[in-house]
Amino acid sequence: MFSFQYPGSPKKIPLTTKIMMAAWIFVLLAILSFFTFTFFIIALLAGIVAFAANLFQKNRTSITNNQPDFPKQHYQPNHKEKDNDIIDI
Repeated sequence: MFSFQYPGSPKKIPLTTKIMMAAWIFVLLAILSFFTFTFFIIALLAGIVAFAANLFQKNRTSITNNQPDFPKQHYQPNHKEKDNDIIDI
């Protein structure tokens, strides 16, 4: 990893600046986690309401009873052409 150093004497960061940077990082992470948790709770409640509304619907038709009848096409060999199974060389 390359590092760059400014020319001149290096200045140290004051302790109060370090403490304020740590405090701002903590405050921003707290705000971010609060809003993330709030959106999670809102989405969870919306999912529960949608599930309950779907669960307690009246006159709901069952999914398993409404299967369509597929046409069944069975193989029926053509008995009129019996000599076609001989290979001519």
